[in-house]
Amino acid sequence: MGLLLIATTAMGCVYPSLKTVTGTTDAAGGAIARRDGSTSGAGGNPDGPNGVQSDALIGGSGGVVGTGGSMGVGGVSGSGGKSGSGGSSNGGSGGLGSGGSANNGGSANGGANNGGSAQGGSNSGGSANGGGAQGGSVDGSNSGGSANGGGAQGGSAKGGSNNGGSNSGGSSSGGSDSGGNAQGGSNFGGNAQGGSNSGGSAQGGNGAGGSANGGSGAGGSGSGTRPPGYFMTADWSVTKVDWHGCVWTGKDSTVAGSDTSVVPVDFTSGTPNGGPYRIQGSVYNDYNAVALLGFNLNEAATGVDTQCKSDPAAGTKDGPPTVTMPPSGATGIAVNWSATKLPLTFRIQIQGVKGGSDPTNRWCATITDSQGPSFVPFSAFSTTCWNTTGIKYNNEPIDAVGFLVPGTVSAKSPYDITVVGFAPGTSVADAPGKAAACGMLTGTVGSASASLDASMQRAAVTATDCKKYIINNNNWGQPTFTTQILNYTANSFTIQSTSGSGGGSNVVSFPSIYIGANGQIANGTFNTWTDSGLPKQISAINSAQSTFKWSGGNSGGNYNAAYDIWFAKSSPTAGSYYDAISGFIMIWLYEPGQSQPIGSSVNTRSAIIDGQAYTVWRGPRNGMATGTDGAGRPVISYVANSTNNNFSADLKAFFDDAVTNGADDMSKGSGITQAFSSSWYLTDVFAGFEIWNGSDANGLQDTFTCVIQ
Repeated sequence: MGLLLIATTAMGCVYPSLKTVTGTTDAAGGAIARRDGSTSGAGGNPDGPNGVQSDALIGGSGGVVGTGGSMGVGGVSGSGGKSGSGGSSNGGSGGLGSGGSANNGGSANGGANNGGSAQGGSNSGGSANGGGAQGGSVDGSNSGGSANGGGAQGGSAKGGSNNGGSNSGGSSSGGSDSGGNAQGGSNFGGNAQGGSNSGGSAQGGNGAGGSANGGSGAGGSGSGTRPPGYFMTADWSVTKVDWHGCVWTGKDSTVAGSDTSVVPVDFTSGTPNGGPYRIQGSVYNDYNAVALLGFNLNEAATGVDTQCKSDPAAGTKDGPPTVTMPPSGATGIAVNWSATKLPLTFRIQIQGVKGGSDPTNRWCATITDSQGPSFVPFSAFSTTCWNTTGIKYNNEPIDAVGFLVPGTVSAKSPYDITVVGFAPGTSVADAPGKAAACGMLTGTVGSASASLDASMQRAAVTATDCKKYIINNNNWGQPTFTTQILNYTANSFTIQSTSGSGGGSNVVSFPSIYIGANGQIANGTFNTWTDSGLPKQISAINSAQSTFKWSGGNSGGNYNAAYDIWFAKSSPTAGSYYDAISGFIMIWLYEPGQSQPIGSSVNTRSAIIDGQAYTVWRGPRNGMATGTDGAGRPVISYVANSTNNNFSADLKAFFDDAVTNGADDMSKGSGITQAFSSSWYLTDVFAGFEIWNGSDANGLQDTFTCVIQ
């Protein structure tokens, strides 16, 4: 988020930009593979960055479906900035259309079908009954074909250039309304390294287990010896259901150059019965890359010690028998989990016996919490949880529950996640086991390689009181050719490096921590409203206790340390706005000698709040963005008369002062067209550093809390 400020000679201002143009890729989704087999693939790009299509969607038994054509941006919004959608559409209508110009491989009974070459179009490999269907290697969207009895080769499909245009929001009053990263990644798929497909009962199993490939029916608990790596919900004192089976891990197997890692490969040693089940590693920087942890739900113990050991041959087979859904009275799944390194996107997925080959037989949902336990209602699951086009889950029988870490394109995604247990239920209270301590998450946002995604990267974290915050890289000024890296622990970050250089009114970045729900909220991951009690009318706020401790950076450097606080006349919808809707309050704890807030020094007033003297600047926003009022929105900036490195106060006192002086501020702040009112809603609170010269800001540290009551 950029804070609203300008230099001494400029009247433009920087406005925050968490805008993300969500990708529209219809990812086929991969499968939950039970042991180390090559599944239907990593599943494409559910939430591509800024409208960029993924290289390929992996679906079917090895078939590749590219997306053909890029999806760029056009349109205009903001003050001279670019936003909106436009460009060429995805595969089907872009390029040569669906399949190109008669480039389908055709249908042949017993014959081999080459998919043909389609540039940017959708190229079907053909349906070969008994023959081998070869998708071909093309630049368009390429389906490996459906081979009944024959082998289907997915081919190499790039889906067009898939660069999606520049996707930059452009500059608006000196700032960029560029989109952040709508991190998606694939559905389950790839190379599952644990678990078992054995659905039948064996060695005294009392269930009608079905076939060795899973089948349907009751797996039964069996009377065989429990093998290593086998879980039971009874281990977690869950009595509502009797779920049991192998626990497994997996990763992408079809992404070129991927070095995705998952440790361990299975749980046959080193993990006690009942867990907890910890996976750690990193996911390759590709939206088709994936790492996962899965649990079979109705798999009988065979008595064979190696039942749950990694088995590459089992990956694409049908799963074990299913369980009936939903369990009596349950409305969702409660999960007890924790993380010391949490990826940008974390998902839960359920699937049926045919989920490995049928994308309509698997359903996912985003876990939006930054710390467990979590409750995910069944109504949240769909076949494409990264957008609204999928088929909703409708209580179909399932045979596995899994947890997914998708890749991004900006950088590799390190993760360290532990699942303590899960159970059907009605609320988070049904999550089994003891919750882990909050405030333990560590990680990095940004990258040493310049890209829009890396520049706008965010991470959801918790403080030690378990309150949710968002770490916001927001290198928005020069996002595609400068870099910025933040290292964070819970609700605190340090600027490792930042390379931008602005000068004048050109702020290059605003690394910050915030509460709120602005911009692209990634299915709720970047929304703290439920946790922070926002939006809330000023008149209804009893207190807004906040701390902002900061240090580091070059002494006298060209950056500030400031709050940026957003208000709206009416309660907005989360994710519908990219700037303060109706007005701003800023609190500058450090003012650089080279820069000043919006307004004029001749129209300032004085204020003493909580014993600190401030000079109050008044001026208009002079810019608009999606969902906001006009350019005359007030920006009221409280500039501390002496530097404050350890701020602790009730922000409500600033809100009240702005309301009391609303009419005067409007009349004295040339261009302001509306006055602060006690009926306005507080929507977002940021604390961070507006940076004009990156080299001055290296080493800056920020720790922020805010509790609204």
